[in-house]
Amino acid sequence: MNLRQPQLVALLAAAAVLPSLQAAAYARVEGEAFVGRPFGVARITVSGPEVAIDLNRVVIQDRAGRVLYPAVGTRLLGRLIGQVLGDPTDRPAGAATVYFLFRGEAPLEITLYTPDAIELSLQPVRANPRAFDRQLTAWWRQYSTTAREARAAGNHPPLVHDYLTTMLSRRLGLEPPLLDRLRPDDNPPLTTESVELLLSMERLRSEVMIDTMLGRGDFGEPADLALPPAARWAPLPLPADLPQPEIEPLAMHVPHECFYVRFGRFSNYLWLNRLVEEYGGDISSMVSLRSYIAPMSKRVQRQLGLEQSVLAELLGDRVIADVAIIGRDTFTHEGAAIGMLFQARNEVLGSDLQGQRKRALAREQEFGATEEILTIEGREVSLLSTPDNRVRSFYAVDGDYHLVSTSRSIVERFLEVSDGRGSLGASDEFRMARDAMPLDRQDTIFVYFSAAFFQGLLSPAYQVELERRMKSVTDIELLQLARLAAQGEDVRGDSVDDLVEAGLLPRGFGRRPDGSGPLLADDGLLDSRRGARGYFVPIPDVAIRGVTRAEAERVQSLTAAYAQDWRRMDPLMVGIRRFALDDDRERLVIDGELAPLDESKYGWLLSILGPPTRELVTPAKNDIVSMQVSARGGVLLPSVPPHHLFLGIQDMAPLADLQPTGLLKTFQMIRTTPGYVGSWPAAGFLDALPFNLGGSVPDENGFSRLPFGLWRRQGAGFSVLAFDPKLLAEVTPQLRVAEAETEAQIRLHVGDLSQAKFEPWVNGLYYMRGLEASAGNTQLLQTLNQQLHVPVDEARQVAEDLLDAQLICPLGGKYELKENRDGLQYWRSTAWDNHSLASIPEDFEAPLLKWFRGVDAHLIKDGDRIIARAELDIQRTPAEPKIELPFFDLFGGGQKALKAKPPQPGAEELPPPLPKVDRPPTIELPPPPPGNDR
Repeated sequence: MNLRQPQLVALLAAAAVLPSLQAAAYARVEGEAFVGRPFGVARITVSGPEVAIDLNRVVIQDRAGRVLYPAVGTRLLGRLIGQVLGDPTDRPAGAATVYFLFRGEAPLEITLYTPDAIELSLQPVRANPRAFDRQLTAWWRQYSTTAREARAAGNHPPLVHDYLTTMLSRRLGLEPPLLDRLRPDDNPPLTTESVELLLSMERLRSEVMIDTMLGRGDFGEPADLALPPAARWAPLPLPADLPQPEIEPLAMHVPHECFYVRFGRFSNYLWLNRLVEEYGGDISSMVSLRSYIAPMSKRVQRQLGLEQSVLAELLGDRVIADVAIIGRDTFTHEGAAIGMLFQARNEVLGSDLQGQRKRALAREQEFGATEEILTIEGREVSLLSTPDNRVRSFYAVDGDYHLVSTSRSIVERFLEVSDGRGSLGASDEFRMARDAMPLDRQDTIFVYFSAAFFQGLLSPAYQVELERRMKSVTDIELLQLARLAAQGEDVRGDSVDDLVEAGLLPRGFGRRPDGSGPLLADDGLLDSRRGARGYFVPIPDVAIRGVTRAEAERVQSLTAAYAQDWRRMDPLMVGIRRFALDDDRERLVIDGELAPLDESKYGWLLSILGPPTRELVTPAKNDIVSMQVSARGGVLLPSVPPHHLFLGIQDMAPLADLQPTGLLKTFQMIRTTPGYVGSWPAAGFLDALPFNLGGSVPDENGFSRLPFGLWRRQGAGFSVLAFDPKLLAEVTPQLRVAEAETEAQIRLHVGDLSQAKFEPWVNGLYYMRGLEASAGNTQLLQTLNQQLHVPVDEARQVAEDLLDAQLICPLGGKYELKENRDGLQYWRSTAWDNHSLASIPEDFEAPLLKWFRGVDAHLIKDGDRIIARAELDIQRTPAEPKIELPFFDLFGGGQKALKAKPPQPGAEELPPPLPKVDRPPTIELPPPPPGNDR
């Protein structure tokens, strides 16, 4: 029999695979390895009915470190039933195929863990170009698929896979992954992209990294053009006869362009921080399960040179008359322009702050900390700083007002407005705000974002520097990854030039148009102009001496878009008051107002709001969640007239068990929810949707069956959908139209989920996500080990350095390094020890259920104002008083709490306890009219 050359090569390669019988006596092992430059490519397939294969724990190792960039492929059966945790014999995959690259021509001595160990020797052979290309294509297809699945999981920023796929694509002359090729043709509007840039959206960061690695960056471009002028924003339409409300003295010392978060009393500071500390350390942890936390709190504290212990001992309502957080932005992850503004009662505050700064100077001496006395606006200002900006603290005093800030620009403006002129408190818009939310409300927290603050964020200088910052951060991340790749490939990587020469970074890397670039330092990586990652110079303090042509064109296009689509920015204010309830509960009454409002920038969103109305559809009995909207077609469906769109979820067990695994989990979650959605009158959004494609006709009781397992019931002007026809039959007779005491366009009620029959379902959703996120952390550690040869015991530290965050198990466990019977080391969380995929552990409680006890809310658009109110009930955990720097947690990141000393004899009395209320005002519904079937 004659064999073609590719077939002969494949047979020879397969015959060269010599599996060990010690761990896989019944395993069938096939493989082939083709020599190439700069890499060879190989494949190994393991199968057999007696082999336990856990596709998420397939690991390949070789003695010489020649195996590079492996990708695990599976048959369909494996993809369907492969899981993350537990015994692989419970869910064996049919087979596992590992593709990988390698260097050299000598035999590869490999140990393949499935996780059982299989030792084998694979002899590379030379193949014709077609056979080699076919194998390389198979590897690249699987490698790209693995990267795409890791991105879709969303457990972490996809920086590792973004780097590897783009680096290998460029280096080996392969087509970039499909998503990367399609991305440039699907760009959002410029105004949307500018908002995403403000929010540091992961999509933009990923695009910047990919563009850099594929050589589409701006390296070497001249920045020789002037910064374009700012947009000419339309003035706010304010009445000629302005009200004259009382203005707090503190607001008269806040620059108009700064945001303003006023606590009034220092005890209100403490309340917020005790609250978030009780339930996870920051506000986001009160709602979500997080797999990593960035140390933003400690960063800002270190930059400002403030000490919690001294604050705990000395500061309080007896020393501080008023306190606020002010700033030009909240970019605490990279370095914010932010500060704390105090109004002192006496000289104790100034003495304490001076003492803290002296101790901070001594503490940071080894990092090059110095203190300078600057003259700003004719005043002496103290500056503590280190060369890398890890400490950057300006301290200015104006009478009884003390400002500690990271930004010189904020200090300059603080001293400029010392007489009140140009301050927030003296502005007409703030007077309108204080007329709407007067001081006698005694808000626990008052938040105000002026039009000038939003305009500053969208100014040319901010937009240019934000984009440059993002590029700087991704450059630092790429340099970290390239150094790891150099170690993994055992090539020289001592400098950027070395990494470029090895193909691990693109040509021109590190030479940005503004003269900045990443630097290798003894204690980490720095930006040459901005400082250490996470401690960048605040944006208002960065001088932009010139811009590139691309930057100028982008800013000019943005300015034109603002003028056409947005015209002006709308001030936003929020007031929060709290009341004591029984059983360690509190009620927060939250009022928000966006005014004066320019509707043009909100596009279709406001156009689909119907008119304000007192009419509402009464919730069905046993609804634990109900929501309704006065809606209309707007610009989406102009033919749809005004109507009520309503939703309800019954307090009952889910319609079916929600397993924490499987395909189409979102759709499965919706199907198991014991809820319904409807409209009244019938001619609403629901009737505009193509539900009757199958020609379904209602029966004599108004029921009809629709696609996707949906049921519909029509009658008495109502059209209601649900997945359960029995639920429809139960709730639809209860629907009535009643009149509320107040007008609104959106109404929401959520009961106490912690006491609901619905509670196991909520816990199940959180637990499912917690398992995925917890396992996602270990998969990241395994990826670093497999793809970049990071020693497994160093993987956690490397991962945290890359993410600039701390890995945490969202289920409350600790990550530990384990070793299986065959010597394979792997990371595992202690929370998995008692886990069950079939049931939720009894001691697991979703973060939301720990504190959330219900909410009633409504929203109305009244002329040029959007007004919202929410009454939120929260459960407090009895605990000793704790003290922290409040704004650190306000913007994310937890920190260790300290005990506060009790008041000393003779000290000023603390404010009285919160007033108790049985029931703050809520919307009362009259009983439905008998027989009302409108």
